[in-house]
Amino acid sequence: MTLKTLVTGVAAAALVGGAAAGVTSIAFSAGSSAPAVQPVVWDIPMPQAPAAQLEAPLLQTLQALAGGGSFAGKASYIQGGIGRIEGIAADRAYNRAAAEGKFPLTFDVANIDDAGGVVSADVTATSALGTTATQNVQFVPGPSPSGWQMSKASALSLLSAAG
Repeated sequence: MTLKTLVTGVAAAALVGGAAAGVTSIAFSAGSSAPAVQPVVWDIPMPQAPAAQLEAPLLQTLQALAGGGSFAGKASYIQGGIGRIEGIAADRAYNRAAAEGKFPLTFDVANIDDAGGVVSADVTATSALGTTATQNVQFVPGPSPSGWQMSKASALSLLSAAG
C-alpha cells in the first residue's frame, strides 16, 4: 500500500465519519494564501435524531391495546377500526394470554423513525412472566386519545403472532 493510498483512504474515512456524526460542512484553511475548501453536499441522508417526542404517545397506544377489556372498545387505537371477526379473535388471544399469566405487559419503544405520516418503531414487550418479544410496529396518526393508531398491517401481524 502506498502512502498516497493510505492518506486518501484516511481522508475518505474522516469525511464519511464526519458526515455520520452530523457534520454538515468541513472548512480548511492552510494559511492566508490558500483558498478555503467549500462545503460539499453529498447525496447521503443525514441520520435523524430519534423522535423522542413520539415515544410517550406510542407507549400510550400500546398500553391501551394491551389493557383489559374487549377489543371492540379499542377500535380507535387501530387504523380502520376492528371488525367483528378480528375483535373476537383478538379477545380470544388476549384472554388466552391472560389465563397464562402474561399480563400486564411492559413496553419499550426504540428506533423510532418518522417517515412523514407513518412512524415505525421497534417495540419490545415484556410479559409478567419475564418473556420478551421484539417486533417492528408501524403507527399512523389517528383519532385515538394518544393521537396515534397502530397500522392495520401491524395489528394483524401481532394478532397472528399471538394466535
